[in-house]
Amino acid sequence: MKIVLTTLLFINAAWAANETFQAALSRMYPGCELKKEVLYLTDGQKEKIEKVSGLKLPSKLANRYKSCDGSFVYIDSHIVRTLNQTVVVEVAKKKIKTFNVTAFLEPQEYKAPLKWLQQIASKALEELVLFKQIDGLSGATLTAKANVDAARRVLALDQVLSEQNSEK
Repeated sequence: MKIVLTTLLFINAAWAANETFQAALSRMYPGCELKKEVLYLTDGQKEKIEKVSGLKLPSKLANRYKSCDGSFVYIDSHIVRTLNQTVVVEVAKKKIKTFNVTAFLEPQEYKAPLKWLQQIASKALEELVLFKQIDGLSGATLTAKANVDAARRVLALDQVLSEQNSEK
């Protein structure tokens, strides 16, 4: 129950207004010195992530932070319709722990409601299927797709990196 409440508070605070991902990280992890990693994916890693997620990666560059409890927090910026959205996604045990929209530059009528975003929390990669396990978003299909795709990209990235770290 505590995890769900904490997740809802984080989603709610970021959802209310645009903020930088750095501000979101400071709010989400007070007193925790996050360790930043800039990842330069190999061609093989990129291909595997694309295969696992079912999505094309726009770049071989990724940013993640290691939290004080050892979980990883990823930053994903992408285009929704014609403008940018940035999400901060924490992954733990191969599932989305928190999903925060920190910046949404599209018109506000296309912004995903908090209740809809709550569907993404606690989901594993195979559970993130729009119109099946995740409800559609009437009037904002591109927003719904962008959020689900971001969660899928992050989980696939985390999975591939975790597999390769365990092989070392």
